[in-house]
Amino acid sequence: MSCITDFLNGENASTAISPAIKAALQSDRILYFPAGVYHFYPEGCIQRYCFFSNNDEGVKTIAILLDGVDDFTVRGDNAKFIFHGRISPLCAFNCRNLTVEGIAVDFEDSFVSDADLVTRQDGVAWFKFAGKHQVVDGKMVFTGDFYDNFNGRLNFFCYDCGKEELVWNQRAVTIQNRNIQFKDGLVGIEDKFENFPSPAFVVKHEIRLCPGMVFDNCRDITVHQVTIYHAAGMGVLIQNSENCLVEKLAVVPGSRRTSASDDALHITDCRGKLQIRDCELAGTLDDSINVHGVFRKLKCRTIGNLMYYLEAGHFQQQGVFNIRPGDTLELLSRHSGKPYARLKLAGISPCNKAFTIVTFEEDGLPPGFVQGDPGWILETQAELEVTGTVCRPLNGRGILASGLKTLHISGCELHSSGSGVFISGDHGFWYESGPVHHAVIENNIFDNCNYKANTATREPLAVFPELDVLEDDFYYHGTIEVKNNTFISSPRPQVSMMSVRNAVVTGNTFRLDNTYGFAPAAYSGYYFTDLNSPMAAFLHCENIVDDNPGFPG
Repeated sequence: MSCITDFLNGENASTAISPAIKAALQSDRILYFPAGVYHFYPEGCIQRYCFFSNNDEGVKTIAILLDGVDDFTVRGDNAKFIFHGRISPLCAFNCRNLTVEGIAVDFEDSFVSDADLVTRQDGVAWFKFAGKHQVVDGKMVFTGDFYDNFNGRLNFFCYDCGKEELVWNQRAVTIQNRNIQFKDGLVGIEDKFENFPSPAFVVKHEIRLCPGMVFDNCRDITVHQVTIYHAAGMGVLIQNSENCLVEKLAVVPGSRRTSASDDALHITDCRGKLQIRDCELAGTLDDSINVHGVFRKLKCRTIGNLMYYLEAGHFQQQGVFNIRPGDTLELLSRHSGKPYARLKLAGISPCNKAFTIVTFEEDGLPPGFVQGDPGWILETQAELEVTGTVCRPLNGRGILASGLKTLHISGCELHSSGSGVFISGDHGFWYESGPVHHAVIENNIFDNCNYKANTATREPLAVFPELDVLEDDFYYHGTIEVKNNTFISSPRPQVSMMSVRNAVVTGNTFRLDNTYGFAPAAYSGYYFTDLNSPMAAFLHCENIVDDNPGFPG
């Protein structure tokens, strides 16, 4: 066992990581952190340009870098890591049989800051900000590096300190980071804060540059008893990998009102079995769990269709490829989502972050092909199981799942501003694939999910592929079973399903709770239910089993 304390020389643990990993590889392949607090600074970290799905690409300053390491464990005994500056805590590339356990991650700097409204005077709202900050030339500065407030905006979310969630039915306020004032320790900004019920806010001012942990092109990953208190981006990101177990992961606020600035756990374009057990995911400004494949656009470049390439559909999918020779590319109609051809990949030649050249075993493209039609790799349809997990995001959905062979969600407690469970399929913006063949959602508690009810769907549980056309005799998703769950909510539709071949909603219990009202939509959306819709609503579903009694009384 390689103990980190044998390599420490001063407070900065970053300088000890590389020699400690080297020593561990020459012994029992365990890097061990005894109980205690470890501080990491940029000096001694390794820099690498990285592409992280649904996060922002760029040069990452990586504290713990594992590349091509097999049969390795990073183990802490209640060890807490504090990162100073814009550092990526742990990144693993091309590893096999890797375990990370017993550590907690936090940052000195805040990527989402707490702020309290003190007073409003003469068109200026004066806030007291927590954490490190200053005003320089009329701009708020937090970390002080090149990427500080890169998008030039400050997004204010009103916060309920008693419930530890965002205030029901309150809009976010976006302030351009200019003409900011500073006086007597208070920050003065343009006053757009009339009639807010709480003086407490959380302010997001960073793009997605520092996820807590990243696993890329790895196989047989175990993340066990890990805590993420803060991150700029996802808490844990797993991409292009195979067979993952995430157990007793906690992404929760520490000393702040928020934890990760975006999803707690994000899994992209993975294969095999994905297991999420007994986790606590709370305080994020996006989904607790998001698991999906990737649609890519197939195009031909030269006359005679002599060169084909797959192009990333969304800029945050660029540089992320889980494509292998021998894989099957299924092409879909961009309007109805209906598959119309399968092509066998013979060769793959990545060119740049946006596209990779491909060759097929077949000669030519199928009839009906339209330049830019979406396609996805069938072999990346994983099997996902989520059990015993608590999801309480501040501003997102509980579990978002798409592009799966099987999905099983059981024994979870869900309380989210968006849907508690959302099964989609999108080839128009995020390009997050695709159909779910068989889902069983059972024995969960949906506690006032979708309580803000101002998203594209209105229900605590929604199955909603984003399709332009509902085509006769085609159903996007296979079998979706929703059974023996408890829904706690004000009167409103609880389940919606669209374009499902076999839709089963049975044995569920409904408890009336008027803590949150039904907020009318602030904008037109794709939803097909309203306040007077039945408890379970179905649109373009073939076989329906629905025995729901409704709310008592």
